Amino acid sequence: MALLDVQEVSIRFGGLQALDQVSLDVEVGHVTGLIGPNGAGKTTFFNVVTGLLAPNAGRVNLDAKEITRARPHQRARLGIGRTFQRLETFGSLTARENVLVAAETGWSRRKGAPDETTDGILERIGIADVAGERVDRLPTGTARLVELGRALATHPRVLLLDEPSAGLNEGETSSLGSLLRDLAATGLAVLLVEHDMAFVMGTCARIHVLDFGRIIAVGSPAEVQGNPEVRTAYLGEDSKKPAPEAVAGTVIETAGAIADADGATRTAVEGAAPALELRDVTAGYGPIDVLQGVSLSVPVGSVFALLGPNGAGKSTTLKVASGQIEPSGGDVLLHGGSIRGRSADALARVGLCSIPEGRGIFPNLTVIENLRMATYSGQSFSEVQDRALTRFPRLRDRRKQVAGTLSGGEQQMLAMARALATDPKVLLLDELSMGLAPLIVEELYEAVARIVAEDVSILIVEQFAHEVLDVAQTAAIMLHGRIDYTGAPKEIGEQLDAAYLGLSSTN
Repeated sequence: MALLDVQEVSIRFGGLQALDQVSLDVEVGHVTGLIGPNGAGKTTFFNVVTGLLAPNAGRVNLDAKEITRARPHQRARLGIGRTFQRLETFGSLTARENVLVAAETGWSRRKGAPDETTDGILERIGIADVAGERVDRLPTGTARLVELGRALATHPRVLLLDEPSAGLNEGETSSLGSLLRDLAATGLAVLLVEHDMAFVMGTCARIHVLDFGRIIAVGSPAEVQGNPEVRTAYLGEDSKKPAPEAVAGTVIETAGAIADADGATRTAVEGAAPALELRDVTAGYGPIDVLQGVSLSVPVGSVFALLGPNGAGKSTTLKVASGQIEPSGGDVLLHGGSIRGRSADALARVGLCSIPEGRGIFPNLTVIENLRMATYSGQSFSEVQDRALTRFPRLRDRRKQVAGTLSGGEQQMLAMARALATDPKVLLLDELSMGLAPLIVEELYEAVARIVAEDVSILIVEQFAHEVLDVAQTAAIMLHGRIDYTGAPKEIGEQLDAAYLGLSSTN
C-alpha cells in the first residue's frame, strides 16, 4: 500500500494549467522517480504535496488520511520532509549545527534528544568527519548531504528530494544513489525529482514521467526508456526522425562550408576568429561551480546548438557569455577579443544580444512599446518596427496588443524581434521552444534559419534536440557542467539517448 497517494491533482496559474489531474503514489521501501522536461510541473507537484501551493482539485493522502488542506508545518509534523533544488543551508553554521536546528524543531514528538539524533544522522550519511566545518566552506557534494541530513532530522516518513545530485561529480552521485536506496530500505518512502537520467535509472524502482502538467508514462526504468511518448517529450516532436546529415566541415575544430537557409553554401574563412568563444570557463553561483572547464566556439555566421538535460549548465553558459555572470576561471572572447568582466548592457552595444529563458518581454507594454524599448541606442523606430513586422508577420495585427496577452509563440517572436532590432552580430537564445506547440516551434526555427543567413551567429540552448539540429551546423552535448561531446548534427543525434534518457551511447 502506498504511504503517499496523490489523486488527480490539478493547479492553474492564470491561463497556465501547471498540473492536470496528476496521480502518483510512493511506497515505503522504494525510491520513486518523477522526471520530465523543463517546465513539466515537477517542482509545482512537490509544492502541492508539501502544502506550499493549494491545488484547485484533487486529493493528497498520507497513510490513507487526507491532508490536502493541511498547512506546510502540519505536513512536516505528519512526516513529509523535503530538500530544495537550490541549497537551503545556513552557510555560516557548521554541518552539525545545520542538522541540529532541524532536530530541535518539534523535538517532543521524536525519538531521542536532538544531540543524539544529529550525531546519528551525520554518521549515517557519512559526514561525521566534517561535522565541525562551516557549510559554506564545504564542497558542493558534502553541502548537499548536509541538506539531506536536515531533512532526515525531522524524522520524515516520506522524503521528497528536488535535484539532489545537482553539482555532484560522478563518484558523489553514485554514492548518493546507494545512500538513498539504503534509506528507503529502512522504511522510508522516497520521491526523487532529478534530471540526471543515469542516476534516476540506477536508483529508482519505479518512475513517473510528467510533461506539460500531465503524467504520460509510469513504469520501471527500462519501460520508461523505451516509451515513445517519453522520447518525444525529451527529444522533441520528431524523435523518431533521423538526425539531419552533417554539413561538410562543421565540426567545431575546423572551418568549412556552412549551409544557407536557401540551400546555397558559403565558405567560412580558414583561420578566422570565431564569433564567440569560451575557453576553459569555470563559473557558478556562490560556492557551487556549475561550469567546470567549458570550452566551445561559435563560427561566424552559423548556428551552434548547446544541448543536454536540465541542470547540465546550459543556461549558466549563456549567462556567462552574455555578461550576466562573471566566470571564476577561463575567458570569453567576442570576435577574438576578451569580453570577460564586461556587463550585459556593454556587450549589447558591441553586438552581443541575449534572449533569456522565459523571453524577457515587458508583459504590461504593447508590442509596439516593447519594440520601442530596443531603440535606446539611437535606432530609428520606424525601421525597427518595419523589420520586426516583416520578420514576424503574426505581430502586425497585434501591434497594439499588450504583450502579456499574446500566445507563448507570439511572445517568443516579440522577444526575437526586439533583440534583432539592435542589429546584433551574435545572438544567444535560451530554450526557444519551451512550452510551445510543434507548429509554432517549426515557425520559430524557420526564422532562425533566415536570421543566420543574414550573417548573425547564433548560440542556442535547447532541450528539444531534433528541432534545433535541423538548422544547426555544429552542436555539443553538455552534462554535469562539462562539454561531453561536440560534432556535426548527425553525430550529436546519435548521442542523444545516452544524454537524455540514460541509455548506453551508440559509440
